[in-house]
Amino acid sequence: DRAGEGRAYGNFGIAYFSLADFRKAIEHHLKALKIAIEIGDGAGEGCAYGYLGNAFNAMSDFRKAIVYHGKHLKIATEIGDRAGEGRANGNLGNAFNKMGDVRKAIEYYEKDLKIAMEFGELAREGCAYGNLGNAFIGMGDFRKAIEYHEKHLKIALEIGDRDGEGRANGSLGNAYDLLGDFRKAIEYHEKDLKIAIEIG
Repeated sequence: DRAGEGRAYGNFGIAYFSLADFRKAIEHHLKALKIAIEIGDGAGEGCAYGYLGNAFNAMSDFRKAIVYHGKHLKIATEIGDRAGEGRANGNLGNAFNKMGDVRKAIEYYEKDLKIAMEFGELAREGCAYGNLGNAFIGMGDFRKAIEYHEKHLKIALEIGDRDGEGRANGSLGNAYDLLGDFRKAIEYHEKDLKIAIEIG
């Protein structure tokens, strides 16, 4: 069963990624990719490209990450996998952001956000708002960053995402710190710390 073998390699890749053994993760995702191509499994091929992009991103090889996430986006678009398109756009945004191309990152984050909203994926929408907020901090537009981080916080509270709530509070604290509103920054950082302690 070649499809099952491909899935197994992909699962090994995910496990190695979780252990931060990115080279092993890449090795297994390449095997999954080879099988997906061999059997004509477009969805599996797209997933493998996405996982490879994430592994290269974690290794700070952003150019390779962009190549693989771009391939994931192309396949997801071709096979009509809108959720995959959203993930690929978000991942491309992350890679471009880490490379310092914040404007390009924002373009991809906005596409990710649009698709998340289209599907009513609140967790993904919140994540996209957080990514946009971080990108605008990078551009020095702290007020715009605050708007996006407040939207992320609102969604995190709505869906009970404590980790997201903590991250949004921390990001709001950073934005207010950069604006020079240190009291407000401290308020948000205290909330972030409290949640971090609560959830371990």
